[in-house]
Amino acid sequence: MQWIKASIICLLSGAFLLVTSGVSAQSNSPYSRYGIGELSNTQNAVNRAMGGVSQGYADPQVVNFVNPASYSNLMLTTFDVGVEAGYKSLSNGVDNYRSGFGTLSYIQLGIPLRKKWGMNVGLRPFSDVSYNISSTEERTMFDTLNTTVLNQYEGSGGIYQAYIGTGFGIGNLSIGANLGYLFGNINNSTKTILPPAGGVYPSMHSVKRVYNSFYYNLGLQYAFKVSKDVKVTIGATGSFQQELKTKQSSMIESLYYDATSQDYGTLDTISYTRNAQANTIFPTQLGAGIMVTKTDKYSFGVDYNMGKWSDFRNYDKIDSVSDAWKLSIGGQITPNATAVSGSYWNKVTYRLGAFVGKDYIHLNGENLPIFGVSAGVGLPIRRFSNYTSQFTAINIGFEGGRRGNNNSPLKESYFRAIIGFTLSDIWFRKNTYR
Repeated sequence: MQWIKASIICLLSGAFLLVTSGVSAQSNSPYSRYGIGELSNTQNAVNRAMGGVSQGYADPQVVNFVNPASYSNLMLTTFDVGVEAGYKSLSNGVDNYRSGFGTLSYIQLGIPLRKKWGMNVGLRPFSDVSYNISSTEERTMFDTLNTTVLNQYEGSGGIYQAYIGTGFGIGNLSIGANLGYLFGNINNSTKTILPPAGGVYPSMHSVKRVYNSFYYNLGLQYAFKVSKDVKVTIGATGSFQQELKTKQSSMIESLYYDATSQDYGTLDTISYTRNAQANTIFPTQLGAGIMVTKTDKYSFGVDYNMGKWSDFRNYDKIDSVSDAWKLSIGGQITPNATAVSGSYWNKVTYRLGAFVGKDYIHLNGENLPIFGVSAGVGLPIRRFSNYTSQFTAINIGFEGGRRGNNNSPLKESYFRAIIGFTLSDIWFRKNTYR
């Protein structure tokens, strides 16, 4: 019972920290200016260490959010929380800029309800916006005034997803669904600053979008044995085009420069629109994959995911996004998972993976290319008693990758580490003795 209370407290505490950790979760990417920002990774620490392979992955003690059909394989109530941190390097071919980031990446609780029937409830970030960039341009005003204009672009905020999902199995087939509620704010502003001698006031156009909408995705898995200990699992997930309810407030102001505070203040409000109703068109997402598994020994597989981002609209406006895809390959191996003696490292699970694809950001006539490699380990924690059903594992993953190339406005390189804490136990059991 103490373990149950601790898990619930951790779930609620983690949810609070996730929602209130917007500053520390910043991706610090100018590319988050487009679309709905930097899309958050949906895989847990186990799957991310395998290059993101997860469509056909199912484990009795791993909560695989990507494919809700996998919940039907849960055998123990599993509390799962993941945190990640790393750094990002930006380069335009001349200058380089580095920044660090860190965030609580997911918190969820998987519960087996009956044989081949499970559920999951949790919270995770959906997207993140964080950038502060500037550029200059030569502009002619009032037909004769040639001047240099400084444009400052700033963005902040993000969207979170609270969700509940279920999956059940019939024979070799499992079917599942996640139903989530998206909420959060995204703020974008453009400040235009002109030299004081020109006699023209600087101005700022700011837009705030508030998201409150339901979101779903579906999944299925079909597993069959090819030998006594080896099975093949084919998985697929998808969601069709959805309209996310959004409210937008926008304001255009003229500014003045305050020499005392060395900042700009509002001189006059030129226009203001508050909470205008509209929808954000979130496009169709599809994925499929296959995984080969030998019980307590190895798993390896491949995934293909795509998003039809050319259909994306923000207030009926087309953005700099286009159709994206990602191909992932990876696997894991455990030398001797059932050994009762011998080296601890024989019970450790070792993971490796890689991915390649096209990001949904579309600039200079092409989508940004992406690729990355990953590796990790699953560390089982020794039980304090042989008479307990508790099982704890720490899953650690490392990922390095790049987005963009020499044709892109900016080339992003990153390295991140993710740590997942998985605590499993039997919560509900009938008493045999009284």
